[in-house]
Formats: sequence, structure tokens, C-alpha cells
Amino acid sequence: MHATVSHPRQRLRAFSAAGVCFALATAGLLALPATPAGARDASTAWGKRLVESFELTPEDLARLARHQDKTAGSKPAGFFSETVAWKAPRALDLPASGNPYTLVVHVAGVAQADGEGLTRWMAGWDTDNGTRLSMVQGASFGTGTRAGQVLQLAGTAGPVSFKEDRKVAPALEFAGASNLRLDGVRVEVWSGMRRSSFVELLMSAVPLLTGVVFLALVVWWRKR
Repeated sequence: MHATVSHPRQRLRAFSAAGVCFALATAGLLALPATPAGARDASTAWGKRLVESFELTPEDLARLARHQDKTAGSKPAGFFSETVAWKAPRALDLPASGNPYTLVVHVAGVAQADGEGLTRWMAGWDTDNGTRLSMVQGASFGTGTRAGQVLQLAGTAGPVSFKEDRKVAPALEFAGASNLRLDGVRVEVWSGMRRSSFVELLMSAVPLLTGVVFLALVVWWRKR
């Protein structure tokens, strides 16, 4: 019986083909349509438990609309932007055992023109030591939006953990919106971490899988 010895070029082609196959598989995972925050279904959980929900009143919405008209066309100034403040009508008793807590801002509205748009918010907690706020991410929409389209957006300020039981009230600051008529705003308080989807878990493992596969290819190459 004769041992078959592959030519170096054949080994190189096999190595390259394996690398290309893995790269294509990874690209396929990256190309999976991630669900943007603004497109989440109303039943989507942002934590283990919904603690409380607050609807902004018509008077609150009117204040936001006046601010939006006033700032239309001006360039955002980040943390230095002029804002309209809102605070929940009552404080919540939040035990540390429910950490972390996530504030979700749901925005209902209508696109005023074709194309993308966004809303700019800061959200956080009103405490005895003042109000702690952070930027809300995700309450925006993309270029495929059509004028007159009804939109349901959602963004989060990120999870926050308290060292001890606290009595705090959710707070918002509205900096403005582009290409959107605001029709409704709802603030939700969620407790605990939400369960990651299969795609999210898979995507988080891609860097590790990449290293393992290429290490295996290097070992195989040396043995050949």
C-alpha cells in the first residue's frame, strides 16, 4: 500500500477553501436580520418582569411638540441640548433583589416624509441626590420609511443596578425628533435581565468559534 502525499499547492487550496467556507458561514450569520429596537413587537420582554408603565399625558405631549417645533432645524448639541423634562407621577419601590432595572421609552408617531428619522431622549432616575440620566438608544427608523407611515419605536437607557433598596421615580428629558410627529410616549420599567435569543447567543460566540476553527486549521496544516 502506498501512502498518498498531497502536493503543497493542494494543501494550500484545501486550507484556503476551508477558510473561505468558514468566512462565508460567519458572513451569513452576520447577515441575519437583527431586529432593531424600534421594530420589536409590543410583547417583547426587556427584562424578566414588567414593574410599571407610565403613559405621558396629552399635556405632556403638547409640551414635547412645542419644543420640537422650537428646535426644528437646529443642530443637536448632545448633553448640552435644550430639553423638556418629565418625571413619573409617583416613585417606585425598587428592591436591590430585582437588579438590574431597565427603562424603555416607547414612541408612537407618523413619519412626515420619506426616509430615516429619530428621536433624542435621555432617561434615568429621580432620587434624593438628584436625577441621573443616560442616553436612550434605539428609538429611530431607517431609510425605507414612507411618508405617512405609522411607527412604533422603542429605545432603552440601559440596565442600572442599585446597591440597596431604593424609592425612585423614572425621569425623561426630550431633546427633539426629526421626521416624526409624536402621537404617544410610554415609559416602562423592567426588572432583571431579559433572556437572549438564539441568534444573539450565536453571534456572541462567533469570535470564539473563529479562533477555534483557525487553530484547528493550523494544526491540520502542520500535520499534513
